[in-house]
Amino acid sequence: MNATINNTEKKLNYNKAKKFILLVLGISWAIGFTMHATLETSNMVYKVILELSLAFMPAIIALILNKKEDGNWKSLRFVKPSLLSIILAIFIPLLYIIVDFSLQIYLGARTTPDWSVFGSTTKLFTTLIIGFLVMILVVMGEEIGWRGYLQEKLFIAFGEIKGVLILGFIWGIWHLPVTIKGYVFQSYPYIEAFVTYPLACIAFSLIIAYIGFNRYSILVAAVFHAANNHFKASILATTEVLDEFNYLLISNLICVDLILIFGFLYWKKLKSKRINQNI
Repeated sequence: MNATINNTEKKLNYNKAKKFILLVLGISWAIGFTMHATLETSNMVYKVILELSLAFMPAIIALILNKKEDGNWKSLRFVKPSLLSIILAIFIPLLYIIVDFSLQIYLGARTTPDWSVFGSTTKLFTTLIIGFLVMILVVMGEEIGWRGYLQEKLFIAFGEIKGVLILGFIWGIWHLPVTIKGYVFQSYPYIEAFVTYPLACIAFSLIIAYIGFNRYSILVAAVFHAANNHFKASILATTEVLDEFNYLLISNLICVDLILIFGFLYWKKLKSKRINQNI
């Protein structure tokens, strides 16, 4: 009886996940590629419109589907996070960003940061803090969809390890309308689109799953996502690329390292949980 219920639940969640993925990718890609074909790609206003259009699409679709399924805010993981998970969601991105950029500078791929571009020290900290808070609101447009709606359904349908890998890959290729034109690595757009972003999103999905393992909250994902995007963008604003290929290579290697490290840590947590459940 339990096997039948489990199989039924897996199939139900598989169908919900598939519907969400097809809708998000289909609509996002249609909007993104259409805008690329009809608007001036070098225009900053265009970039902002495109990025915001894509950024809130997962949340819009998730909210619509969740309402149709009689879900509530709690079913989208709007629950109170633990203090430790929030601290880790800020500290871990800071740590690997520092390692990433330090390697780039050491290996001659990037100049040293020039923090004077932000003005005074007071302006620097104000910009970092306010920008971080604004970024949390922006990335909610993605996280309500990816971690709030989709993650649990993939976990039930495929298991936690396969589920988080699928989630990361889908999240990565969702960025195609932006990355295929060389969003970060202008000389290597196809590597960025089909290698770098999927690797990065798989790595980030594993980290978020690991941090939020004991008490998962969408705020954990939003804080981590915002910390990664905002602090990395802040350093990018203070430096210049000297060797784009080495920059690309180092970025990819950092992502692979994060996948191996947090994949192992997440696997250990899952293994420990199963052992405890069997005692």
